[in-house]
Parts: sequence; structure tokens; C-alpha cells
Amino acid sequence: MIRFDGQLTTIVLHDSGGGDSTAGRKIGLDIRKRGFNSIVSGRCSSACANMFLAGVDRQYAAADKSRRHVLGYHGSYNKVTKRLNRNRTGDYFVDMTDGKMTEDFVDRFIKLENRSGLMRFFHRHQRLQYDDPSVQLCKGSEERAKRDEQCEHLPDIDALSVGVVTSWNTTSIPPPPTPTREKKTVASWW
Repeated sequence: MIRFDGQLTTIVLHDSGGGDSTAGRKIGLDIRKRGFNSIVSGRCSSACANMFLAGVDRQYAAADKSRRHVLGYHGSYNKVTKRLNRNRTGDYFVDMTDGKMTEDFVDRFIKLENRSGLMRFFHRHQRLQYDDPSVQLCKGSEERAKRDEQCEHLPDIDALSVGVVTSWNTTSIPPPPTPTREKKTVASWW
């Protein structure tokens, strides 16, 4: 961040299943402190989604015909026991959404016992079918290929109403850089 200070305004989070919850929240707090915006491209779950939530302005990338862009949230789990960390509160989510996510709402996903469970948020125009919900609550026992059918649909909620995104606007972004084994620093996605 020191190297690019003042040159960055937006963080693009692309295809990440997540990582360490505490690290994701700390990075998120730094993103918010620096006033960065965030864009989600592809799948962004767990720690990735926590970092996304910290952007001042948050939006989905423009529709990509090859995939949907989705944000997935769940609770924190102990690295060794793989069990739910019951001491973790929903304060981070309430704070990052300026209270649009309530404690009761957050409890629905942070208290999922199964590590594979999560609440999934889609852009309202990027659903598979018009009448598909924008939000699904998956308990973790669903078949991966049948989540759209088997997860609980939350029809009266969407990413904007609970503050996951700050607008329905989307941003067109070019394909991400192709990873290589060479030790090259890519100065910018664009």
C-alpha cells in the first residue's frame, strides 16, 4: 500500500473462496480506513466477502455471460476443531452496512453450524431466471450442483436492502491478469 499510496481507489475481489476470518476483517477495516471502493467479480465468499463489505462504495462487476457474480457470508470456524466460533459477534457486519444488517439478520448466517453453509447474494439482474431470489441461505448440506433448488430462498431481501452493496450499478472490468510462475508485479488490473 505504501508503494501505490494515492494511486488506488478501488479494490476488485475476484474468485476467492475466502480464508482466515480475522485477517479478512482486519484487511476490511484497512480498506474502509483508506476510503477504497470495492467490486466483486466472480465468486467471493468468507474472508473475501468480509473485505468486500468494507468498501465505501460496493458493487458487482458487470454481467459476464460465463458466470454469475456472488457474495457468500458465513460464521467463523476454529481452524483446528472446524467448529463454529460462538464468541464471534455480528458487529462487523452491522458496522460495515451502517446498521442495514441487523444483529438478528446476521445471526442467520454467522450461526450456521456447517462450514459449507453460507448466505449467498446475487445481483438482481444476474440471477439464472427472473423469478429466482437474489438471496439464498444454504445450510451446507445441499448438493453443490443443486443449490439453486435446495437452498432456502429469501424473497423479500436483496443485497441493496441489507447494505451488502451500496447501489445496483455495475462496473465493466477487463478479464483479470493471467497468473504466471514468473515473479512479476502487475501494477494494475486495468
